[in-house]
Amino acid sequence: MAISIEQKKSSANWLNIILAIIVVTVIFAGGYFLFFKKPELIEVIVPTQLKDLSRLSEAEFNPQELLNSPEFKVLRQFQVEIEVSEPGRDNPFKPF
Repeated sequence: MAISIEQKKSSANWLNIILAIIVVTVIFAGGYFLFFKKPELIEVIVPTQLKDLSRLSEAEFNPQELLNSPEFKVLRQFQVEIEVSEPGRDNPFKPF
């Protein structure tokens, strides 16, 4: 009785090779689009509300004029003192 031992032929797994090539291609393409490609600019017509805001940004503000105005001096601040109490119980494991 003869025992025949054959050495297993190592064949390249084509699926792994193709997947590796796809992964490397995706990484390089992503890096190119992320770091080197300049995006195209989209021109948009400015809405009229934003044009009004640009006019508002040109307004001048003088804080001294506001602080010295009679309307500001009439304003009063209403405040209530808040009592600080001790949170929790002395012994949290004691039954009610």
